[in-house]
Amino acid sequence: MLNVYICIVICAIILIANGICVVHAIRNHITSEIYMHTGLTLFLGLLTLELTIGRSEAWTHYDIFWLEIIGWILYIPSAILVTGSMIALHHKGKPESADFTDSTIFIDSGIYKLVRQPMTLGVAIWSIALVLVFQSLLAVILGLLSLFCFWMSARKESIYNIRKFGADYKEYMKKVPMWNIFKRIRM
Repeated sequence: MLNVYICIVICAIILIANGICVVHAIRNHITSEIYMHTGLTLFLGLLTLELTIGRSEAWTHYDIFWLEIIGWILYIPSAILVTGSMIALHHKGKPESADFTDSTIFIDSGIYKLVRQPMTLGVAIWSIALVLVFQSLLAVILGLLSLFCFWMSARKESIYNIRKFGADYKEYMKKVPMWNIFKRIRM
């Protein structure tokens, strides 16, 4: 029963924190942020539910070993993409606020040389990894919904960046794929 209370508290914190970010995004008309924080709410909710209530076998888990191994392996590129983008945005992006993602400088080097939206790609891969590790119907539903939100966030972020950085970003879009890192590596 303690697991349920812990889950409720953590989910409430997640909903409140991401809810504040969604309200801010709505006020500033930043559609990509709405999708990102909705995806994060689903993603973190999935993680919380599975690690608290799911561990008590409240629902069925399929435990296919090789899928679980693939899921754990997917954490590596996910962490590289998210961490690499966070570092680049923090150090090269020159944010004017506490929000490190609010870059004032157009970045096209480092991880951003391979893929335009490394952070959303990283959390999308992490969503897939969670589905493969937990292997439950809840994981599939929440994982796919969060994956969709991250994909929409990446698409809307491109539109936002065109408005913010203009022709430079349009030219960058022609050279660097949104998520297909393999296409850029092959070039």
